[in-house]
Amino acid sequence: MAIEFLHDDQILVLDGRVLEIFRRHGQDTQRYHVAFLGVYVKPKGDKYKVQVGLSYGEQVLGGSTLTLDAMQFARFQEFIGHATAARDSAPNPPR
Repeated sequence: MAIEFLHDDQILVLDGRVLEIFRRHGQDTQRYHVAFLGVYVKPKGDKYKVQVGLSYGEQVLGGSTLTLDAMQFARFQEFIGHATAARDSAPNPPR
């Protein structure tokens, strides 16, 4: 069963081991297998800047950038925890 995280004009959908990012104003939908997913979080005052996309070394490429307040960030952490669990429960998890 898919789970979703909605923020402004974006919807992040985790369906099994695939994360999809949909935008209201844009034709491109991005898909990432959880094995290649990267998340970068930077606190900015009382908000969090979160980047979700392709993990490339210490960087996150493409994807989406979200600015979240503390309550939204807590919901995001729960959501992305499901992606981490899906990645880690694979027969051959990434190293």
